[in-house]
Amino acid sequence: MSEKKKIFKRIRNSAVIKNPLLFEAVGLCPVVAIALSLRLALFLALVTAIEMAVCEVLASLMLKNVRRYWRVALYVIFGTAIIYPIMYVTGRFFPDMSMNFGIYLPLMAVNSLVALHCERVAVKNNVTDSLVDALSASLSYGAVTVIVGFVRELLALGTIGGADIHLPVKFPALIMPFGGLLIMGFLAAALKAVISVKYPNASPDRAFDTSEIRRSLKGSLKELMNDDYNPYGEDGESDTAVVRIERKQKDKKADKKKEKPPRREKTVKKEKPKTHKSEKKQQNDVQRSEAVRRTPKAEDGRTYLDDFSDMLTELEEYKTRSDNTEDKGGDGQ
Repeated sequence: MSEKKKIFKRIRNSAVIKNPLLFEAVGLCPVVAIALSLRLALFLALVTAIEMAVCEVLASLMLKNVRRYWRVALYVIFGTAIIYPIMYVTGRFFPDMSMNFGIYLPLMAVNSLVALHCERVAVKNNVTDSLVDALSASLSYGAVTVIVGFVRELLALGTIGGADIHLPVKFPALIMPFGGLLIMGFLAAALKAVISVKYPNASPDRAFDTSEIRRSLKGSLKELMNDDYNPYGEDGESDTAVVRIERKQKDKKADKKKEKPPRREKTVKKEKPKTHKSEKKQQNDVQRSEAVRRTPKAEDGRTYLDDFSDMLTELEEYKTRSDNTEDKGGDGQ
């Protein structure tokens, strides 16, 4: 692949397919809170572009051999060193703009968009690729920010760049945060339609799939962070990290099936031969005789069962005698 194609592919991935605001939803808070007019949106886009370009170049030059948790802390230091002079100049020469930004301008020192692109691109590539990624990502971020600021100012305030155009109908509610989110929602839908037309063989829903987040929470975060994510491969087919993880899991299952030992043959239980009823009776008689033989015996050799049977016979004889005497007495009367 030529150098021009590589640069074009990186710009396409950073600016269109992986748009920071419309696809990755990174850096939403400043846009929703600050981009209330065209002027503020342009200033926000400029600050973001400066911070991203400087941080990615420094990360590519200095932080490739630094561990990740130290790199994240250094991103904050770099961001503070960039934002502090901007805050001073803005407060000195543009006090009204500084008031509109409020707390969100110093908070840009911990911009998640900068950390994401530094980890994804800057620490893995040279300075040229890092700078191209920073400019393309900040360009796409700034384009969406400017559109949001322009639409909100036009429909909510009825002005463009501070000049009143006397709109007959205004929607002041768009100044609220939900107004910015609503406009970005329509822009995200438009981007999705463009992707579906540009890549008809791929599924744009796959690019907006949130299953990556669920998979990352299950232990795949390291693989997803180390991977240069591209929802559409060279041939335009979907090649997300989720697909690769599923493919690896299937390969592991296939390997386990190959390693399974051969099944043992089931042993057939031998059936006991069926005995005849007469044979069962004989067995029961033998068992009874053995039980009688094992019963304890008295001193004269008689068993307790014999004594018990004698007692029963005596009781029967006594009963018959009593019955006979009663009959005789009844006849005599």
